[in-house]
Parts: sequence; structure tokens; C-alpha cells
Amino acid sequence: MKRILRIPRFTKDSKTKALELLIDDAIVNDKGFPQEARFLLVIDDGENRVAFQLSQSEAALLYHRLGYALNEATKQYVDLEERSRKEYQKKKGKSEGQGKGGGQREEEEEEENLYFDEDVEDSHFSEESQ
Repeated sequence: MKRILRIPRFTKDSKTKALELLIDDAIVNDKGFPQEARFLLVIDDGENRVAFQLSQSEAALLYHRLGYALNEATKQYVDLEERSRKEYQKKKGKSEGQGKGGGQREEEEEEENLYFDEDVEDSHFSEESQ
């Protein structure tokens, strides 16, 4: 078995817990037929180790579902971050007395300016630095 991943965690009492992913390579069995790789998820709390074996198809399903969950969590985080930024800008605008004038288009222009500043030249991409 080969260890592919180890994620340690330290508890308040300085003990180590770990999540590990191990793989047992695909082989040819005694009868001459190929046998899929086996994956082992192991949780180690320092005193006990618990393992859960996955087939290749189960590992593929876990991979796809985890990818989907990560994408959804990232979208949610980005949405929350954008809403938080807009609320902060509204509060900041009200405290500076800017209040209502401008509307949606002004917010979009401010958002574009956060990501693309045409006046700034990046030395890595300029022709003079080549």
C-alpha cells in the first residue's frame, strides 16, 4: 500500500489525529485476471485507526461528488463575499453622504475598476521588459 495523502490535525491536548488515503495498486490475481486498485480511507486518532475500503468505482464517485461539493461551496463563498462587499460599500457611501445618486450602473463600474485598471502597466507583460 502506498500513502497518497495524510492530513494531520492537532487537538487541544497536543495529540495528533490524521486522515490518510492509501492505495493498493491494480494487480493480476492468482487466476490471471486483472484486479482493480483498492483505496483505503483511514482515520487515526492516535490510539485507534479506523479504515474504510473503496473500490475504484466508489473512489471515482467520491471524487466526482467531492468536486461538485467544492464547486458549490466556492460559488456560495464568492456570492457571500460579493454581497458583503456591496453592503459595506452602501454603508460606506451613506456614511460619506453619497446616499442614493448613481444607482446600479455606478456599482457595476466600481466593480469593473476593482479588477481591471487600465492605467497600471504590468512589467511582466510589457514589451520593454522582454
